[in-house]
Amino acid sequence: MKEKTFIITGGNSGLGCQCAKNIALASEHNHVIIASRNVEKSGQSVVALSSETGNSHLYALPFNLASLESVREFCKMFREMNLPPLYGLVCNAISGGSAVAYTEDGFEQTFGVGHLGHFLLANILSTAMPDNGRIVFVSSDQHDPPKILGKLSYTDALDLARPPKPLSHAMRYSATKLCNLYCTYEMAERITSETNKRITVNAFNPGFMADTGLSGNAKSFGERLAKNIAPLLARLLGTYSDAKKSGRLLASLMTDAQWEGITGKYFDRGKECPSSELSYNKVNAKNLWKRSIELVQLQKEETLFTQ
Repeated sequence: MKEKTFIITGGNSGLGCQCAKNIALASEHNHVIIASRNVEKSGQSVVALSSETGNSHLYALPFNLASLESVREFCKMFREMNLPPLYGLVCNAISGGSAVAYTEDGFEQTFGVGHLGHFLLANILSTAMPDNGRIVFVSSDQHDPPKILGKLSYTDALDLARPPKPLSHAMRYSATKLCNLYCTYEMAERITSETNKRITVNAFNPGFMADTGLSGNAKSFGERLAKNIAPLLARLLGTYSDAKKSGRLLASLMTDAQWEGITGKYFDRGKECPSSELSYNKVNAKNLWKRSIELVQLQKEETLFTQ
């Protein structure tokens, strides 16, 4: 297959933009869609990347993970474009800001954008993938925070979607990144057991990237203190990186032949390694999958899998 299409959520800046650039550089036959709610910024990124890479097959499509209707509309729009087969999907976008907010469907935004939106997107688009397609969920080493920051425990998806009491930003982010791993492992297992396809599903940890502005919205004294300490802590723990390096490694999971057929794995900046003990809890993973189906109202025709 020469002509391939790749979709990257949140690909207009930072990690996603660097990933898009490297996929575009890998082959002139690669078509790359940057899916983002900021259409103007995405368009600017497409122009810049086309010039930098010499690849004219870059596109910007409107897409809002905070709206299940928008996710479904995006999938419909993609199908109507009649591009080459969808070979790769990078679920990268996150919810910006640390304040408590809710999606259009009433879900806590960090979880709604980071997990539920991507869960729906990956299910729908996997039905359009060839047998050797690839899906990567961008997780984080914060799915298992350093013990000095406290212990993370998974709660039912309903409590993450509509928290009965306010959760800290750190807890919301960590729990969502843990759910990315549950989704990765459960989807990989279901593809193997329920389909004849060889679509691979893996998770990627980009490390702490100070240059992406991820913690740039810190407002309180505690948040500002954490923002200043985080880079030092990341260097001490060996988790420090930058968007350029991690974007190249993320793109390699999409394009490099060495990863063909490898599925259900966790990659820390390009190196396969174990994720946290909690992330392998199959009861939690199956509970999350079931609840997610209910929350996004996933229809039978929208997925490869039994429900």
